Amino acid sequence: MSSREHDVLHLLAQGLSDKQVARQLGISDLTARKHRTNMLRKTNARNLCALLYRAILSGWLAYA
Repeated sequence: MSSREHDVLHLLAQGLSDKQVARQLGISDLTARKHRTNMLRKTNARNLCALLYRAILSGWLAYA
């Protein structure tokens, strides 16, 4: 996972939408969506919930 994808992942985990993530990182909405799509593909996750679950299990996100 790229460093930018990691940034996007952390913001998605905070409950931000793709549009909000884009504004926060200063990227386009399409780019934010593409990062999410790439992460879903790389982790073989079907949706955002599955992606976040796998990210926690893999240690990419801290479980609080």
